[in-house]
Amino acid sequence: MAQKKQKREALSVSRLIKEVLIDQLGIPYRQIVNDTAFMDYTQSLRPDLLISNVEYNGQNDREFIANLLCYVEAKADGCVVEGREWTDALRQGRRKAPLLGIPYFGITNCRTTYFYNAQNGQRLRLNGNLISEFQTLDVQRTLLRQLREDPGRTNITVGVDSLSSVSEAVFNKKLWELKEEYRSIDFANNTQKIDFTVGLIALEYYEEKADIDHRKDASLQYWSDGKQYVGAQSDAAKAHNLRTLLVTYIDRLVDEDSDFKDFAPLLLSVRNLIAGANAIVSPSQLQTIYPVIDSMRPMHGAGFDLFGAVYESFANSKEKKDFGEYFTRRHYAHVLAEVLLRDVDVFRPVKIIDPSCGTGGMLTESFKVLQANFRDSGTMTSAAREHLMLSCFYGIDIRTENISRTRLNMFLVGDGHTNMFADNALRPEKPRGKAILASGQYDYLITNPPYGAGTIQAETDMLTSYRMEVAFICRDIDLLRVGGRACIITPDGVLENPSFRSLREEIMLTCNIDAIVSLPKFAFAPYTKEKTYALFLTKKHERSYHAAALPPEQRNMPTGKFQRTPVWMYIIDNDGFANSDKRFPTRLRGQGQQWLHDEVSGYSEDDGRERKSLLVERWMNFDDRDRGGTEWMDEKGNTVCLRKGGFIPVDDITSDEYLTLLPERYLRPYEPHYVSRREFLRELRELEDCIKRIIEI
Repeated sequence: MAQKKQKREALSVSRLIKEVLIDQLGIPYRQIVNDTAFMDYTQSLRPDLLISNVEYNGQNDREFIANLLCYVEAKADGCVVEGREWTDALRQGRRKAPLLGIPYFGITNCRTTYFYNAQNGQRLRLNGNLISEFQTLDVQRTLLRQLREDPGRTNITVGVDSLSSVSEAVFNKKLWELKEEYRSIDFANNTQKIDFTVGLIALEYYEEKADIDHRKDASLQYWSDGKQYVGAQSDAAKAHNLRTLLVTYIDRLVDEDSDFKDFAPLLLSVRNLIAGANAIVSPSQLQTIYPVIDSMRPMHGAGFDLFGAVYESFANSKEKKDFGEYFTRRHYAHVLAEVLLRDVDVFRPVKIIDPSCGTGGMLTESFKVLQANFRDSGTMTSAAREHLMLSCFYGIDIRTENISRTRLNMFLVGDGHTNMFADNALRPEKPRGKAILASGQYDYLITNPPYGAGTIQAETDMLTSYRMEVAFICRDIDLLRVGGRACIITPDGVLENPSFRSLREEIMLTCNIDAIVSLPKFAFAPYTKEKTYALFLTKKHERSYHAAALPPEQRNMPTGKFQRTPVWMYIIDNDGFANSDKRFPTRLRGQGQQWLHDEVSGYSEDDGRERKSLLVERWMNFDDRDRGGTEWMDEKGNTVCLRKGGFIPVDDITSDEYLTLLPERYLRPYEPHYVSRREFLRELRELEDCIKRIIEI
């Protein structure tokens, strides 16, 4: 029996290492040691799982332990949390951790992982929330540093960059667990699976929100009441009681008087799948799914695009491509919000809009950035909190289901869902949509609008175009107040197509283009492979638009003065993923733990100090013209030296007859090779000879 138990434990730990530590959290395989004796440190007390800052080669025990980040006692997945085996592991952890020179340790049953302070045996918290999962290397470094500075502390604080990475990594691990449970359920398609998952999460989150708002009614049943019907032993009666409880709970939340009725479509999809005429999720299956969803708590302040993460995990390539119309990868949405809102470092009322918000990724990241800015500056007052929740963020999307998703994402990140509505941003039809889309009222705009041929003509006298990217840029500028700033993701045609020259002229007459950032070609793959740029501008003048039906001589040109300030341009070559449509994480790091192939993500140095991304550190102050370029590493580890950024004088831009605004043109100009007549004729003869040989064959 003992041998069978050991075998099951070894199998569980192996899967944990491969599927969670390596695949989900990105911890290098050689930095993880499982069940190896370090006799010089723990004698016969063999530690189960060790993670270090350095790789282990079997000979470098001293170096590996000196750079130890994490030590965990690992049990089989049948081990009951805080049961007898768990309590024994707690005693062992408090004995072994000091011998390994580490101030904390973890216990895992390969599904749930708690971390404890080795000095006092208390569970550790991360930004106030109890830790119940493995953490990224960046967080482990910060955790270790803070505990060494204060061995008695039990709450570890990390910045918004690290916390977002943690939340999403932990959430992805939970999605991995759900995949296992979903294998036996006959979902019609992945969309049904996605809506079911998010609907269950919404049920859990509603109770959290009721707690936070002090509106929980003790006479009513909530999500957590389902715990009494879940246990180690399967029980048909309990399973049916769990289903009944959730159905009753859903019916209450979709009632017309419910403050959660906006999410009715998601919640009803759950109800239909567990208790409808064509229910496909049995009560016993619901019993195994419930604990996984429940273990995701707390979801409040989770800090990432929940829908994006679920789609990444469950959708196939075609669904991801369709989803790409309204999805922006989190690390781009975050860093773009961070640089756009960099000057809102202390609380002041501002209005921020995304007129094509999709599932709300840009707005949720903006919420996180402002929340972090106000906390760091000590200005997160009750007035600031109320402003973020009720009157700061505005979102419009043409698809009603996207607005439901945006509202839930805003709920999860900390609220701010109040002003999200479905309408057509280019031609609003509803009173509320028209009010939100009234011109000249927003301090900031951040958006990734749709591209391609549309049906609505762009509101500009400078050209006639039905391209959606052109129509949205005109609309975006109108939404800003004078002095307002925008970040707009746009395809390359807007910046280089000769037929759009007059549009670029209008932009530089009515706005100052502050910066243009070139994103990698595969930045949004597999959703789209369109080459895109982030256009940052400040509105300085109202556009003078008149109906396109007027004859040209009656049209007024914008009366603003043409931009004279230089434009900062930057090329992002690496974002932490392979530069192909496969988009697997590269995870290349330097000796100080800095990213070697990622310019948009923050990180923790080897001593646990948190650092901002390269793009944030270089923002509007980096120019490598005089040194002839900057060295960087490609995904294969090769060193490349090319220009990456700098200020481009407006005279350089206006000297081009087309007013081209591509960073590559100015930072990495292409030098054409011209062939002589003799070279051309020689190549032509060789081609003719080749064709003759093919014909003869």
